[in-house]
Amino acid sequence: MSQLGEVEEATMSSPEDGQDECCKRFNIDSKECNICNMDQRDLRAFEGLATSLHFARASKELGMSPSALTRRIQGIEEELGTMLLLRDRRQLGLTQAGRRFLQYCRAEQALFDELKADLKHEEETPSGELKIACTVTACHSILPRLLADFRQKYPRVTIQLITQDAARSLEQLEESEVDLAVIPSDGAIEEIAERRLGFTEFSLIAPTFPAFDTAESLKKLPFIAPAGGLERIRLDEWLAQMGIEAAIGAEVRGNEGIIALVSLGGGVALVPELVLNSSPLRSKVRILGAAQLPPGYAISLCALKRSLKRRLVELFWNSAGSFQEPQPSLSPNLKIPARVEPEHQ
Repeated sequence: MSQLGEVEEATMSSPEDGQDECCKRFNIDSKECNICNMDQRDLRAFEGLATSLHFARASKELGMSPSALTRRIQGIEEELGTMLLLRDRRQLGLTQAGRRFLQYCRAEQALFDELKADLKHEEETPSGELKIACTVTACHSILPRLLADFRQKYPRVTIQLITQDAARSLEQLEESEVDLAVIPSDGAIEEIAERRLGFTEFSLIAPTFPAFDTAESLKKLPFIAPAGGLERIRLDEWLAQMGIEAAIGAEVRGNEGIIALVSLGGGVALVPELVLNSSPLRSKVRILGAAQLPPGYAISLCALKRSLKRRLVELFWNSAGSFQEPQPSLSPNLKIPARVEPEHQ
């Protein structure tokens, strides 16, 4: 049987190791395969002519002159080494080889169209992994809406959440260990882009133990301080501004841990109201009144500016734009109640 005679059966085989079906069938190099050396225009030209069996009509539909179509068909026949068309003055027909080759053309065109559709779908529904660092509180209060919206738009993208303190999240972002971070921000780092998602004020908290009911007893308590980051900067600046020479009783990574130590009588602390209001230990600490507290801060989605050129990062960044908070007011899920004044003893 000739090579062309095997075309129909060859197209039924499954491709392996990158070989086309016809090359695999005949165990030949694709460079030596006449069928593989044809491009999509050859296959389309023959399929168009074989369907209409009219040179003038087919050439018009293909956007080429009848003479150019004739030369292309002749070239295909020369490569295959067989006649594909029956020609006479009155009509045009297909030989047996022509009918087999038409089946091959249609099968190849269907595969090509399927490939284009798959590639378009892949472009419209990207896949991959995004690493996002955030605090536990941000994970509970800010990210759910963002993640739900992004997941609905891009279901094939996997999100890896890394929960930790804000300072460590910033370090990982700067070292490109994560793609994005939801952290306190003040626009101080030039290389980092920020998309504001919320805002929180500070609360000064103390234990609820009776032994610490008086102002004098509270002065004896050390401060429980953040280990680093924007919150530590605000605390240090506030203590200096107020002229308070406070002992630092502990440095803790994470506001949840700070609240826990305060609830156990370990000291007093400045904590974000957002964290305090969502803490299960909220009833175990009390808020102290103060004439002046350090300014609050924005909670932002942050990314290295250069990483915004990466497709998945850009998609998440743009998706979060609908949740951006342009004004220095609280977002709906970051409402802060009125400050609770200490009880008079």
